Amino acid sequence: MEKYDVVYARQSVEKKNSLSISGQVELCEKTAGHKLKVYKDQGYSGKNTERPDFQRLLKDVRAGKIGTLYVYRLDRFSRSVADFGQLWEVLKEHGEGSAQ
Repeated sequence: MEKYDVVYARQSVEKKNSLSISGQVELCEKTAGHKLKVYKDQGYSGKNTERPDFQRLLKDVRAGKIGTLYVYRLDRFSRSVADFGQLWEVLKEHGEGSAQ
């Protein structure tokens, strides 16, 4: 199965000091050096994992489809340390790539 590199971007609300989803994707693609498949959740809080594209990302991780996952900042992925710890274990269990 071919794996692909992805970026997850989230923005709960638009604020002057908040980096847009497109800005997050652009920075991650600059780091990766190539285009990435994008998972994004606009208007969702990072306080829990009940976000549509986040759930789709986890499904793809568990299916072994993800190579490297890029996230602009960890708080875009999760604001809960407990949730992040559980998600990190899922990534380690199902991925051969890396998280950036």
